Amino acid sequence: MTENMRLLATQVKSIIVFHTIILVINTYAHEEIDVLYSMMPYISIFLFICLAPIIVAFFLSTKFARQASDAILGILLAVLIYNVVARFSASPVLFSQNYSLFWKIVYEGSFGLILMSEVIAFWLTFKMLREIHKQINNPSGNIPK
Repeated sequence: MTENMRLLATQVKSIIVFHTIILVINTYAHEEIDVLYSMMPYISIFLFICLAPIIVAFFLSTKFARQASDAILGILLAVLIYNVVARFSASPVLFSQNYSLFWKIVYEGSFGLILMSEVIAFWLTFKMLREIHKQINNPSGNIPK
């Protein structure tokens, strides 16, 4: 594994951990501002969105980096589509009578951070996959002329 691949793997892991933390904050803020929203009906999806990328990301530094990159690309694309569809096709948020503006700002801001972290992690994982393919096609490290 080259130094560039190690750096990309570390960056992807960091962004995926950040994504998970922001997702938990977003869910908590959603529960604070919406009377009818509860995470419990969505716990299986929530656990998949949180745990699957983290588990797979730890394989980026092993000999299974190519398979892990493919899996992360698929998971991140699925999570991105799910978040956008769930956010904009769901019923409007029914605010509790005493919600704090702070939680509304946290909810909206964290949703944007979630989407940005997914896109950045997808891009970095794609770059890592390109590096893996370069190394597979040219194992000696020499630049062809």
